[in-house]
Amino acid sequence: MTGPGPLSAGANVTAPWLTVVGVLPNGALGPTAPPHALDADAIFGANRLLDMLSVGQARRRPWPKPFQEGIDAVVARRGQPTTVLASGDPLHFGVAATLLKHIAAEEMSVHPAPDAFALAAAEMRWPRADITAVSLHDVPPDTIRGHLAPQRRLIALTRDGASPQAVAEALTDAGYGGSMVTVLENLGSAHFSRHDQTARGLSGTFAPLNTLAIACSRLNPISVDTLEHDGCVTRDEVRLLTIKALGEGRGHLWDVGAGSGAVAIDWCRAGGSATLFERDDTRVGAIHRNLEATATRAAVFEGEAEDALDAAAAPDAVFMGGSVSDQNLFEALWERLRSGGIMVSNAVTVTGEESTFKRFASHGGTLTRISLSHAKPVGRLRALVPAMPILQWRAQKP
Repeated sequence: MTGPGPLSAGANVTAPWLTVVGVLPNGALGPTAPPHALDADAIFGANRLLDMLSVGQARRRPWPKPFQEGIDAVVARRGQPTTVLASGDPLHFGVAATLLKHIAAEEMSVHPAPDAFALAAAEMRWPRADITAVSLHDVPPDTIRGHLAPQRRLIALTRDGASPQAVAEALTDAGYGGSMVTVLENLGSAHFSRHDQTARGLSGTFAPLNTLAIACSRLNPISVDTLEHDGCVTRDEVRLLTIKALGEGRGHLWDVGAGSGAVAIDWCRAGGSATLFERDDTRVGAIHRNLEATATRAAVFEGEAEDALDAAAAPDAVFMGGSVSDQNLFEALWERLRSGGIMVSNAVTVTGEESTFKRFASHGGTLTRISLSHAKPVGRLRALVPAMPILQWRAQKP
């Protein structure tokens, strides 16, 4: 091995000088902790752990910020009796895992206690094999989005008392607002308390020491069979492709020529917000009833869309489901779309396709032909009957 590293750095050390001990919330040390663990010349740890174990000032080494300064201070004591206190299992998202990047394994002994993941799983009665463990100590709360999946169970370590609400907001923004979030404060201690709430309803500040148990639940896409419409509706398969093209609920959507409101409803169920524009008063009535039936909150403007654009919240994505051939409307929408935003249009008429090809030539993007067939009765038999093909254009504004 060339260059400095854990093995070469500890080559002259014949016995472990560093003891890393897990501590339970009630102050008990890990069951394998040696009797001399608290006799070391220097004992590093969070102030709450040092206080809990009554570590005297002479040997007390509160862990500094930034975290790396503490690692450097421990490494600087190589060869001298040193103890590091940690919550739970120091090798599971803990300090021992980081120290092993700087200190050889034979220089260190590790004595775990049941960690927050084990304690939380026991409180929730969730088998450990069924959960995904996440640490949010040193990353933004929004990082939780990368671990979400329907029916998944998560246990997450947090940074502070404000983290639960921030995580809940990230869940809601991702379309998981109905997920049950359990905030476990001071888990395993005499001050333990538990709070159960949906992500959408969770708010407030909690104890700095808290762990989250999250039962992921995402709203399923709607079916047009459950909506009121006059046939002017984006069918289920096409709507799923359209939502995917638009960005799956990221940000605020303008649904122009909204028809039944199906696209906007699914966008909101995926975690976004929406404004709907529809000029047909009968369809506007159906949109309001569909929004109410699906418990969806969105703004609706009746009349010509161009007359209402300035009154609506700025869009991150725009869907032209109607009036695709209206060039003036397109230019007004494109002008108001934010930089980096996505526009998608679905053309079903010849004039709509002609306008789409021209926009593709001038603005780029991608073109996709969507052709579907459905089984329908033909006499006593069944046949696959083609639906009207759709030319979908997707472009990102520079």
